[in-house]
Amino acid sequence: MYSVSAVLYATIVALFAHMQLGSTLLHSDKRYCAALMARKNSLVKQAQAVTAKFRATCQIENPKSCKEILGNNHEAKSGVYTIVTNIGDVQVYCEMEIGGGGFTFLPRSAIKADSKLDISRLFTDKAKVLLRIKEKNGRQPFTTMQQIADYSSIPLAVQINSHAGFKRPQNINMGPYVYLGFLPASVASARSKQGFISNNRPFTFTNCDRNPNSYFSFFSNPNHVAPSPYRANTNHHAHWRSTWQPFSKLMPSEYFFFTESHFGGCGGYSSSNQWTRASGTAIGMR
Repeated sequence: MYSVSAVLYATIVALFAHMQLGSTLLHSDKRYCAALMARKNSLVKQAQAVTAKFRATCQIENPKSCKEILGNNHEAKSGVYTIVTNIGDVQVYCEMEIGGGGFTFLPRSAIKADSKLDISRLFTDKAKVLLRIKEKNGRQPFTTMQQIADYSSIPLAVQINSHAGFKRPQNINMGPYVYLGFLPASVASARSKQGFISNNRPFTFTNCDRNPNSYFSFFSNPNHVAPSPYRANTNHHAHWRSTWQPFSKLMPSEYFFFTESHFGGCGGYSSSNQWTRASGTAIGMR
């Protein structure tokens, strides 16, 4: 879809050319030039008004991601949008401000056991994801998650109902899930420095026993299955929590998931039923 104001801008361009010609031929006629300038200024104001109205009311047809919506309308606001996927229309939440915007959040209802949803169009920036945390006080801070510098060449992996190449999550019995993998098991099994970056602050640890956990997983848990009783140290969660940044705009609750995070071999494990301040997390991709 194109902006209707393009017609006015084309008129202005033509007018500039005419004005330049007119100024050359009639440079001594000040009244002519003044009238032409006044007309040009009027058209510029009309074009600006039409552009503002277009950006406020129009969207591209059949958008396939929030990144695409933002790319076609740089003034698009955060909120719920309908995008077209390979399984049909899905109502997603688009975050258009944090980190440059364009992040697509899927609702729990889109993550089903038999889901064939293709997220390749939603997840093209594999250097970072955006997480929003649902705190029990009603706030929803955020963090952008990235690889630590040692592994910056390894792309993040986001999968639905799969953890191919990565360690199996503890709460897999909860059913449908989104999996955010940092280091593949073949890399995470080394006794090396590992971890993640949260809001530009690195959390690192040395894998002490070659246990190749390096992931966050997000469960829709439609059948309300009880969480795994698994326990381990929660050092990484305390560090991660300290990096959360406040944000005033709130997302609907259907975009938040039961969350599990596991790192190492001595990195730590936590799940949202163990958290004191928060109850779940939403994951945004672009």
